[in-house]
Amino acid sequence: DDEAEAFDQAVTDSFKKIDGINGLRATIKSLAAKNAFVPFHPESPLIELCPHLWGTGNHRVPILDKEFVDGKCINIISRTDLVRFLSSNLRDNPNMNEKINESTLKYRREVVKVVDETSALEAFELIDSKNLSGIAIVDDEGHLVGNSSASDIKCAISDKGREASLDMDILSYLACVRQANLSTRFPSAHIYEDATIGQVINKMAKTGYHRIFVADKDKLPVGVISVGDIIQFALDGNVG
Repeated sequence: DDEAEAFDQAVTDSFKKIDGINGLRATIKSLAAKNAFVPFHPESPLIELCPHLWGTGNHRVPILDKEFVDGKCINIISRTDLVRFLSSNLRDNPNMNEKINESTLKYRREVVKVVDETSALEAFELIDSKNLSGIAIVDDEGHLVGNSSASDIKCAISDKGREASLDMDILSYLACVRQANLSTRFPSAHIYEDATIGQVINKMAKTGYHRIFVADKDKLPVGVISVGDIIQFALDGNVG
């Protein structure tokens, strides 16, 4: 019937918009080139693994059971796994009580953001064009109200316009697709400048976000802390 045809057309149009995002056209070869295969043994010191989760751009490293040549991959360690390890094992470390605005953590940087009335398609195109893992969402006065990440593009691909249109404003779109995908991700992951290092790590571990936005006392975004920043902070000897 006409209603069914209209629905099918909406799904097709939405998928075409997603398909038009350049980053989604990457080949397996191009993706593999960005993520080198650097294996480790279960007995490898964690301090040796950390640089490969930060300086190389890799987000995961494989763990092999024996020789690197013919060993079987028995596990994979991700940046998020490392953050959760830090959260669970460094609670009593005195450096965890250090405030980020008094630490060596370089969090103040330009925050890429969109206003909450921006369409989902425009927000995703911005993430793609700047090769970002996430962006901040602000209201008309610049206050932080949410965030969107590359993971939301995955939700858009699986949704294919069934639950929401990419022409919707970004906040409404995220509410629809996250609910449809049974996502428990928090609408906004941010901390204030007087937060401690421990609070940042714990929030990352709890939410699963790869970056936490930093807001001033007026809730205006002034910086961002990534998982990589936390790993580098640890490598610099701050959590020994």
